Amino acid sequence: MKQKTTKHASQKKKRRISTEDAASGRNQSPLKRLLFGEEKPDFTELEVGSTTILDILSPTTVDTKSRDHIVVDGVYHAYLYVTGYGYSTTVGSCWLSPLVEAGEGVSLSFSVQRQNKDKILSKIAQTTMVNRSRMRDVGDTRQDYEELESAINSGLYLKEAMNRDGEDFYYMHTLIEVTAPDAETLEQRVTAVEKLCVSVDMIARRCDYQNEQAFLSSLPLLSLDADIERKSRRNALTSGVAAAFPLASYELSDRNGVFLGLNMYNRSPVFLDIYDDYKYTNGNIWIGGSSGAGKTFTLQCIGGRLRQQGKQVIFIAPKKGHEFRPLCEMLGGLYLRLSPSSKDCPNLMAIRRKSLDAYSGLRGLAARDDSVLADKISRLIIWYSLHKKDLSEEDRNYLDSSLVECYRRYGITFDNATITNEDGSFKKMPILCDWYDILSEKAETKHLAVVLARYVTGSAAAMGQRNDINLNNKYIVLDTSGMPDDLLLPGIFWATDVANDLIMDAGGDLSALIADELWSLVGANSNPIAAGFIQEMVKTIRGLGGAAITSTQGMQDLFGLDGGKYGKGILDSSRIKLVMQMEDQEARLIQGVLNLSEDEVRQITRFRRGEGLLCIGYNHVPIAFHATSKEYDAITTSPTDLRARQEADG
Repeated sequence: MKQKTTKHASQKKKRRISTEDAASGRNQSPLKRLLFGEEKPDFTELEVGSTTILDILSPTTVDTKSRDHIVVDGVYHAYLYVTGYGYSTTVGSCWLSPLVEAGEGVSLSFSVQRQNKDKILSKIAQTTMVNRSRMRDVGDTRQDYEELESAINSGLYLKEAMNRDGEDFYYMHTLIEVTAPDAETLEQRVTAVEKLCVSVDMIARRCDYQNEQAFLSSLPLLSLDADIERKSRRNALTSGVAAAFPLASYELSDRNGVFLGLNMYNRSPVFLDIYDDYKYTNGNIWIGGSSGAGKTFTLQCIGGRLRQQGKQVIFIAPKKGHEFRPLCEMLGGLYLRLSPSSKDCPNLMAIRRKSLDAYSGLRGLAARDDSVLADKISRLIIWYSLHKKDLSEEDRNYLDSSLVECYRRYGITFDNATITNEDGSFKKMPILCDWYDILSEKAETKHLAVVLARYVTGSAAAMGQRNDINLNNKYIVLDTSGMPDDLLLPGIFWATDVANDLIMDAGGDLSALIADELWSLVGANSNPIAAGFIQEMVKTIRGLGGAAITSTQGMQDLFGLDGGKYGKGILDSSRIKLVMQMEDQEARLIQGVLNLSEDEVRQITRFRRGEGLLCIGYNHVPIAFHATSKEYDAITTSPTDLRARQEADG
């Protein structure tokens, strides 16, 4: 294909005019002097191969032989303009956003020219008067009767807005540039842009035989071709121009955020920094969706990427905990299985904090000496109450006294100094067997010891033994999926208690507590004491620079305890919500809570796996989540993928 340089007739004419102006002493702008050759550019400081202003304004080669496009430095360009009559009469805010967000290879040239108000008002008055005169002679059955009436109403509206509301009058022009590496792709994109314009009540016409002029018009010189300017001219007032502000877009890209996926509106990447407290009131995330929607996959992607940023990440996995193990081991994390058959259960009775005043270090204040032992005892009683839900006040007092005695025998009292040895390490801590022995010593407390017998002499004895586990790891998975149904709730609380100690003792380091299947902790099968503890932890973790990320699939179960008090409290404490695919009934339950429209409810029910609606206040953006190949291989539970991997390895 024959190429020709961009020194075509129009540019030569401009160059001659510019030279004549310079010879006559007229002042020219620096950009024009550089573009038209009157000032030699200095390339000494430019790197070899870098793109300069001249590369943009004056490319090396341009092929203008085709009717449908031009080829600029090997890239195919086609142009469309929105016709003067092709705009919607009534527009909302950011009404040009669909074109701005059209995607790869589509760019927008948007220009407005303010006109003299006095001259425009005079023209409008004359035109309106003429139209009224014509309308007297036109019967209401003629085809142009409605057109004249519409023109008169438009003229009156313009006069009203300019005279009383102080708006200015503009001529507006919209030029759309479409680029592609080849002619076939270019045609597909141009067709897609035409359909997009029709869908938003706009009419776009191709610049056939005028793509060269459109290319020059799209350059940042504010010089439109006269014919294109005439065809694309549209009158607009200040409010309409302001509402068309083209730089508004559906983009979410926090500077230090983790990658979530792609915006389904425009395929732009979504990066979310949940620790940016200037932007988000808190970084807590709640994820909801039906079984198989991709919640667990999403949780692991978020957790793994936070860990790669250096954050401390702790998972609580009540169900399907084995799915968290591959990624945990790939990242060098610590996988702990809390079940009757496991030998790596962290000691429930161990004290892991030296002070309750975790906030003093952040403020540079002296730490308060509130008793760590008293706080530990209160949480152990909560754990016990999950086994025996009909505890009387007398039984609670017996449990409290027995725990004080249990720790006293190990030299630990309400004085925080007794928790550690002289070298600063923690003292040897009691285990469930010790607590069981103390309760068994007295007749009035033997009935309370029966509850602990399962952890001492029964099938869960392995959980009550002394296990010296080093929890100094920044990626920990606490898997409780091996717990039997009657021990599941106490097991989840056990894991939550360990996680709470680790996060509160992090010293203000950024951390994340990620809990799957939240409904099992604060839902219908829980009790108010445990649910209140979890709710309080979610609310207070923000003050330590942490974030709580929770997920659930049972919306009815989540709101099943005390009229949904605790489930709704956690939702209210999570600024960021992510709604994945749900059944219609489940979606209706949260419609009012998240202020979802009917279209968004229908969208949620039609989501595919790995898609969700990100809700931050009144801002709702649909996202398609993406994982790297390594993440996918470690996280996927697809039987097809696992069989294919086994066949490849075998």
